[in-house]
Amino acid sequence: MGIELKKGEIMPKIRTFEKSEQIPSEFWEDKKWALEHYAELRRKYADMWVAIVNKKVVAFGEDLTEEKEKSIRKEIGRPFVTFFVEGVARIL
Repeated sequence: MGIELKKGEIMPKIRTFEKSEQIPSEFWEDKKWALEHYAELRRKYADMWVAIVNKKVVAFGEDLTEEKEKSIRKEIGRPFVTFFVEGVARIL
């Protein structure tokens, strides 16, 4: 099952983490959920960074600071999905 994009939609930019870090299955479930719900996220959070935990947006804004990301990670105890939601399609 692939992710289908509607005309004009683009894939989000997704941050990565250290190679030595264990990636829990919840991370991949959240990533899949984010990609499947990208159109909805785009309507609500255009041109913003979002953080997703347990298939829910837990933080968003023009800038998710490193301090905020560390705070979320400390609270949930695992890596989580963060990415920038593009408001409009950009051609590079």
